[in-house]
Formats: sequence, structure tokens, C-alpha cells
Amino acid sequence: MAQPKSVYHPPRSTSSAAKMEHTFTRETKTDSASWPRAPRATLSAADRLELVYDVYTNAERHRHPGATSVNIVFLHGSGMSKVVWEYYLSRIVAADPDGHYALHKLVLIDQANHGDSGVRNRGKLGTGFDWTDGARDVAKIAAHEFSGYEGGTPPALNVAVGHSMGGFQALACDVLQPNLFHLLILIEPVVITRVAAAAATAAAATGVSQIPETLYNSLCLKTRDRFPTESEYVKYMRNNSFFANAHTQILQNIIDFERTAAKDDGSVVRTKMDQAQNLLCYMNMQSFAPFLISNVKFVRKRTIHIVGARSNWCPPENQLFLQKTLQNYHLDSIPGGSHLVNIEAPDLVIDKINHHIREFVLTYPLQPACSLSRLSFEERMAKFNQAFESFKDHALIKTRNQKL
Repeated sequence: MAQPKSVYHPPRSTSSAAKMEHTFTRETKTDSASWPRAPRATLSAADRLELVYDVYTNAERHRHPGATSVNIVFLHGSGMSKVVWEYYLSRIVAADPDGHYALHKLVLIDQANHGDSGVRNRGKLGTGFDWTDGARDVAKIAAHEFSGYEGGTPPALNVAVGHSMGGFQALACDVLQPNLFHLLILIEPVVITRVAAAAATAAAATGVSQIPETLYNSLCLKTRDRFPTESEYVKYMRNNSFFANAHTQILQNIIDFERTAAKDDGSVVRTKMDQAQNLLCYMNMQSFAPFLISNVKFVRKRTIHIVGARSNWCPPENQLFLQKTLQNYHLDSIPGGSHLVNIEAPDLVIDKINHHIREFVLTYPLQPACSLSRLSFEERMAKFNQAFESFKDHALIKTRNQKL
């Protein structure tokens, strides 16, 4: 993987991230997206997409010797961006008071057609946005950012926290790269939807994923991206967008982040997220959802499923499917929560995340990695031979009077 371009940025003063200045350093990096991608993902087969993401590194981790290092990647939902997680950063427990773990890195990613990534890829994006491609992007970035190992330290615990589309992608990451994450925290993950059966039937017949026209029209009203004045932009975001009921600080962060100057159609303000790309997140879903539905059974990691008790976006079949299929599943419900519980009741979700990370560290301790950096080649081979004999003793089925 090529080294990502990076530049230091102080945290935005309007965000809770500002509280992290004395402990965390923030870098905004740009790297190539995974390739190849789904059909129609780009306008030209020669186009290559890029990803923009923020890395927050705990400058005080060295104060906690012997503690398990915790890395977290946060995955946003459709139409959102990495900024929805900034409120979380200063509220995730930086170090367990009993010395069991300490944060190392927190990574916030803009999907290829969202936020700063979407702006960077404008003019290249096609109509084939595949959530699984987004999972491959996440796995690529996380594998790079979490790969460092300091000899003699306990192993790092890698956690994926994903909401809605991001929850889908957290699960897909474990299907695609099962040794990358140790703990999955899914917030209202979208796997099975209310229109899944009808859409799957239509897709099988036409080869094109379909959604009801009434849903499309409703989504159009919630995903407006161009405004004649600044005041109309702010009014819409506060009253008519998907974010209208978001926590005050998160909503302000979204408003400040998404605002950009419009240059091509007479509008004064536009959002970084294109409405068309937002709609494609929904219109494409049934073309790739069967992949995850068929492979969830292979996810063996501890998986926390946080649901909003009054959510009506994910049908009961979604929860029942995950509960029945995942091998290490735990349901955690937030009373009164909606599908957007992560931005509407963030403090409750943060409490859940802190609780489940601590519980995992105490209940599922990771095996220390053995550093071989100082061993000679002969010593390494001797260690391998010993390991091979031990492995063989367990792997072979011994039979009596075996004839060749």
C-alpha cells in the first residue's frame, strides 16, 4: 500500500474534537481507494478513486504500559460523513482506570462518494456504488493504520463501529478480511430491508436493483444538495433534512462541514454530498446485499447489535436474521431510539461503546504476540519445526492398523 498523503490539522474549534488537543493529534490523510470496483462505479475504466480520512492518535498512550492498545474505525451511514463521529472522540474512554486498555488510534473515513472523498472524486463517480467496495476501502485503510507493532507490548484490539450502511460494511469487512477486527459494534446495521424481497425478485428479472418510486421521491425530499441562499441551506438542514433531530452539536458540525460554495448552476450553497450519489446508496442496495446475507454465517467475532427501540427503518427480520446467524451475537437496545440513534442520542450510544470495549477486554483477552525480531534464521526454523510438530499432533486423525 502506498504511503497516504497526510497533513496535520488542528481539530475544528466548533467540534467536541477541540477538547482533544492536549491528548490527541489529528492528521487528515488521502489515499487511493480499493481497486477494481463494482461495475459502473466510475465513469471511465481508467478512473481511480481516492479516500479522505482523519486519524486521531493518542499522544499519552505511553503512560499506560502493559495496557491493551485499542484502535477504532468509525463508519458512517448513507448521506453522512466522518464528521458525525467527532462528538464521540473526546467521550470515548481514553484509558481504562484499572489499566486494562488505552486508546491508540481513532480513524474516521469518508466513503468514496461522501464528504471530502466525494468532493475529491467528483467527475469520476458513476452510478454503481457498492457498499461492499466501501468495506474493502475500510479494510485497506484500517490494515495500514493499525499494522504497527511495538515489540514487547500487548496486542492491539481493533474495533469497527458502524452505523446503518457502516454497520453493513463492518460486517462485510469481517467477511472479506476476518483477521483484521476483533470486535464489531453495529448501530442499526442495514442488511435486510422492508423492500428486500420485492427488490430482489425484480433485480433477478431485470438485472437492475430497484426501489419503489414512492421511496425514491421521499428520499429526494431528504437529500437536497443545492440552495439559493445561506439562510435557506441552514433552515433546510435544521428542519427538513435527515439530520433535523440530531444532537445540537452534531447538527452544527454537519452544517459547517457540508457547506461548500456552488459554482455551476447559480446556487449559492451546496452540500459536499451529491444528491444523486446519496440516492444511489439506496437504489443499488439490493444488488450487493445478497453477498452479505449469504456470508454473515462466517462472522465469528464478538458482534454487538445496538438498536433503537422505536426504529422503523430496519424491519424485525433484520434483527432476527442477525441474531440467528451470527455466532457471537449480543443485542443491546436503546429505549426510544430511532434509526439515527447515533446522532440523536449520542451519549447513550457512547456509553454502550465504552461498556462493550471494556467488557471485551476483560472477557476475551487477546493472546500476546511473540516478537521474533532478534532470533537468527536457525532459531526461527527451530521454532517453526516445534510449532509444526505440535500442530500436526492436533491436526491428524489417528487410526489403528492404518493400511496405505
